[in-house]
Order: sequence, then structure tokens, then C-alpha cells
Amino acid sequence: MQNDQTENNASSSKSVAIPCRHLRSKEMFHQDYGQAEDEFSSGIYWCGKTQENFGPDGQSCGKCECCPDRACYLT
Repeated sequence: MQNDQTENNASSSKSVAIPCRHLRSKEMFHQDYGQAEDEFSSGIYWCGKTQENFGPDGQSCGKCECCPDRACYLT
């Protein structure tokens, strides 16, 4: 039973993408890393390189958008 649970936890952790190092949000200044998202969070993100709501590649910023598939992504 524990092996099944361990395998499920390992597979679910692999699917979690790490956002780009340049991704910023207001919540990052008052929440701990890995803390569950606050129901009152603003959901507003910006790029630390461009200081705008879009990255150097011209695409919008966000928790799901700033992923390894983009050319400007850094871990």
C-alpha cells in the first residue's frame, strides 16, 4: 500500500512546473514558498526583466504561462 502511495506522490510532484525565476507577483513578498495560494490573491504577475505583464518574448506572464517551453525561461 505504501509503495502505491509513494509512486502517486512522486508522479504528482513531477507534474508541478517551476515558474520562471523572473516571474513576480505581489504575493511572493508576503507568502512562503510552497504555501497554498491565498483565496484573496491578486493573480497579477509581471516579468522581472521587462517590468511589464509580458516577458521578453512578448507573451503574457503568469504562473502557468512562464514555463520551460518559453525561450526566456530561467530556473
